[in-house]
Amino acid sequence: MKTPTEELKKILEGNDEGAIADGVRNFFQRHGDSLPLPGEDTAFDRAMWAASQYVELSASDENMLSRVTLRLLGEAADPVASAVLKLRDLVGTGRETAVRTWQDMLATMAWQQMVPAGALRGVGSRMVSLGTFQQDLSGANIQVNLGWMVDQDQFRILLNAKDNKGEAMPDVELRVKEQDKGVVFSRKTNQDGSVVAPAVKVGPGHYQIEILVGDDIAQTPYFVL
Repeated sequence: MKTPTEELKKILEGNDEGAIADGVRNFFQRHGDSLPLPGEDTAFDRAMWAASQYVELSASDENMLSRVTLRLLGEAADPVASAVLKLRDLVGTGRETAVRTWQDMLATMAWQQMVPAGALRGVGSRMVSLGTFQQDLSGANIQVNLGWMVDQDQFRILLNAKDNKGEAMPDVELRVKEQDKGVVFSRKTNQDGSVVAPAVKVGPGHYQIEILVGDDIAQTPYFVL
């Protein structure tokens, strides 16, 4: 029996690009749950890299391929090092670039931006809005509004969770995690399917928001203070 690496290489030996594209798609449908992680099998990484020219990749596939590319180039594949938003950039001269970076990162992780990021306003302290974004997870629609209080190093987080009938979902857990410290804030949605966290105190570090629906987790990209 051929290994996944051998099977993928055999598909790529064809001369018809259409047949190769179909073969690659079928390969990933059959082996999607058992493929090596990026960096685990160099031969497979190279075969997948070669296969990418024949198929149109989704945002998540592009992200995985990017991580494989970093491995092949011998660079660090730490997701915090390679995909992180520096919040200070949102109030600097590179603000527009930072906003685009954030929105691209959200799309890569299957979030849909509903309200754009980048609004700066005063609410006792200057606040930068990272916008409102949503994701469907295990039959739930999760909407998150995220703000950063510039002068106080606090996050303002609003979360709303509804099922596929539009009914509020209680007990959906919101977590704020720091790379080294772990969970620094946790709260579950109330009977209205909401979490209101107006002032989550944070210090220097790499942060990420997690939303837990049953055993499934949706994560935001990392952002750093």
